[in-house]
Amino acid sequence: MTERDLAQAFAYLAASVAPIEQVEHIALSYARGRILAAPLVSQWDLPTHDLAAMDGYAVRAQDLAGGRNILRVVATILAGHPFSGHIGRNACARIMTGAPMPEGSDAVVVMEVVQALAADTVAVPGPVPVGANRRLRGEHVRVGDTVLSPGRRLRAAELALACAIGAVEVAVYRRLRVGVLSTGDELHDPPADLRQDGAYDSNRPMLLAAVEGAYMSGFDLGICPDDSAALARFIEMAFDQRLDSLLISGGAALGDADVVRTLAGVEFVPVNARPGRGIAVARLVRMGQDLLVLGLPGNSVAAYVILHALALPLLARMAGSDACPPAPISMPIARDLRGRAGRIDFRRARLTRDSAGRQLADPLAEQGSAMIRSVCDADALIAVGPAAEYRAGELLPVYLLETFEIQR
Repeated sequence: MTERDLAQAFAYLAASVAPIEQVEHIALSYARGRILAAPLVSQWDLPTHDLAAMDGYAVRAQDLAGGRNILRVVATILAGHPFSGHIGRNACARIMTGAPMPEGSDAVVVMEVVQALAADTVAVPGPVPVGANRRLRGEHVRVGDTVLSPGRRLRAAELALACAIGAVEVAVYRRLRVGVLSTGDELHDPPADLRQDGAYDSNRPMLLAAVEGAYMSGFDLGICPDDSAALARFIEMAFDQRLDSLLISGGAALGDADVVRTLAGVEFVPVNARPGRGIAVARLVRMGQDLLVLGLPGNSVAAYVILHALALPLLARMAGSDACPPAPISMPIARDLRGRAGRIDFRRARLTRDSAGRQLADPLAEQGSAMIRSVCDADALIAVGPAAEYRAGELLPVYLLETFEIQR
């Protein structure tokens, strides 16, 4: 089997993942985090009128062409209170930021440079260019502009823009229904007694926390023993609950007890990453209903890496999102590192600073693929290339965990 890097693996898998088709129309107040399903088109110019960009005086630029001039103040204009009159020759209006420009004016002189001579008379320096400190109607958005395209996740800024163009509701894809299942005879839920054997199932809570969010709903299917017949029953349960996808941790490798490989049409997609190694994929159909099964490693850190690098971006695509997988930044490392042969090694690291204030990625001592505590202690993952030595201060690709988990 040919190993791919993470970007190649995602492209390969995403090519066969289609977004769901069901759409809901919901109020903006309920749309945070949802995925836009239809273009959002403006019915208004933004701004809707020419507006003052600064507190000052609305003037006719031609009155100041020769330099300083004495102008008569004919009005004070506040935002939301347009002036119905006209600014004539050698006249001006005191105006506040966001207030509509009065007819006849074409520039704003900031308040700080204007000298008050009397209650209705000011000395204004010039010349001033036409359009100074003025926001033109439609300079931000024009009527008919598509301001947001389908696939965009609606965050705070997107919701503000939707409201600014007058949207009351938006069309969004329905929430993706994702089941979570762990496999392993050794797994138990707390507070089971572990004095004889076994381990607590920590992967399932991690996966549920990762998928439960604005555009995905998580469903806890529990623990499946290492038995293919039992797994078949859980697959039927997933279909019965009308799930779109099923995340399975453990049982996705090629060992005798790895039951995910018994699924019809399952494909193991190896990646040159450690921890991680790869992801198992099966596309199952029952009576016209599709179920995408994604098999993750059983070791917690390996499951964490494959979850965020491949599984969540795939689920985001399935949910209608146009988001890309997490991308690294270049950052100097705090100490020498040696790569391992054949694979990209994702080393957990803390972010520190040197004496010059430069940010560094400092690898942690614990790097085992089952040591989930090391992820809790980390801020980042350093992508260390295979079979190479890197000196302290060299730039390496670094994934910040706060952006690595952006699909949530």
